[in-house]
Amino acid sequence: MHLNTVITAFVSLGIEIENKILTNEDLLLKAYYHNRWFTVANIKKSLTAVVNYYLNKEKLKHWLSNYEIVAQNPKRVGIVMAGNLPLVGFHDLLCVLASGNTAVIKLSSKDKILLPEIISLLIAIEPQFKEKIIYAEILKDIEAVIATGGNNAARYFDYYFGKYPNIIRKNRNAIAVLSGAETNEQLLALGNDVFQYYGLGCRNVSMIFLPEGYKIPKLLDVWEDNLNYLMDESSYKNNYD
Repeated sequence: MHLNTVITAFVSLGIEIENKILTNEDLLLKAYYHNRWFTVANIKKSLTAVVNYYLNKEKLKHWLSNYEIVAQNPKRVGIVMAGNLPLVGFHDLLCVLASGNTAVIKLSSKDKILLPEIISLLIAIEPQFKEKIIYAEILKDIEAVIATGGNNAARYFDYYFGKYPNIIRKNRNAIAVLSGAETNEQLLALGNDVFQYYGLGCRNVSMIFLPEGYKIPKLLDVWEDNLNYLMDESSYKNNYD
């Protein structure tokens, strides 16, 4: 498949997501009932980011211009999808398809609703993708692999997939360092880094270094005054408390 065809298809996919996924409240609620951490607001946030950053024509062209993509001898690339955030595995799928390879996908049990809907839209836009996307419960007959999970899962992945060219992602932790001179606006921005997607992303800040004597109630007051929507989820409120 010619690279321009791929770019055109993914740009069209962005338009279809805006028109048929973001506005489909029944589908968004179905994904939420499947996984209560995928609130409608968080799903829309993820979908909007996918459209604006992954499926923007100029951004796609600029990104792909950095690589020499050779379409000959495409590989079957297994993708073990993560499920901590809505559509967190979409970028892996985009990379495999944009590079001319075939994606053999093992969906996460936590995110089985949204991605198949988006893939159906993509195939409707460009039917050639039908042969380039394969769902699988067990990855076999693959030539490379991208797998994402925790540290324990990474050991499993390395044991089974270490013989292939691979990207195996483990736990990651993000930190913040405060001086004590931050404005309320900066503290609120930090709160978004901590609490977005209920803190389930590997890049959510999960440790904060504070100067001695820092008045922690000020930090909590800023967060609780502006991020009270988090308390709407009883499970998360228990975690927060």
